[in-house]
Parts: sequence; C-alpha cells; structure tokens
Amino acid sequence: MSKSNNYNSPAHRLTRIESKLVRGFEELGVSLDVDPDWMTVDEEESTVYVSTIGRSLVVVIQEMKARGAEKVGQHYDIVHRGQVVATVLYSPRF
Repeated sequence: MSKSNNYNSPAHRLTRIESKLVRGFEELGVSLDVDPDWMTVDEEESTVYVSTIGRSLVVVIQEMKARGAEKVGQHYDIVHRGQVVATVLYSPRF
C-alpha cells in the first residue's frame, strides 16, 4: 500500500477527526484528560505544576480555578519537570 493511501484510510481519518474534536473542546475550556493529577496549584507561591505541556492555555486556566487558584488578574508560573515553562495571566472565562 502506498503512503498516500494510508492518509485516506478510515483509521487515519478517524484519528484526525478525534484530534480536531479534542482541540476544539480544549479551546472551549473543556478538559478531556483522564489523569486527575496532571496539575497542582500552589496558591501561596502563585505556581502551577503540570505533568504535561500538551494542554491548551484555556484548559490550564480553567483547571486552575477548579483547583483553588484565586488571584484573578495576577500572573502564575507554570512549572513542568522542575522548570518554569510559561507564565499565565489568571483570568478564567467562567
């Protein structure tokens, strides 16, 4: 089977559709991750610890709210594997 035929296979198309749906939901702030411990918020230090950097910022900010972040309008450091990988302005949508 040629390489171009693999891109037209039903499995490949389903994988692409799934990826687009997951990204769309994440952009709306809906977390689809199955690992409940992927994020920890240290409110005192304004730091968020994440086990993956493969999440949208919208989901990170919404999950921060669910996990106790309270400093709306303040910046939080995002730490992955001991390194600050980003800083976000905490402004949850809802």
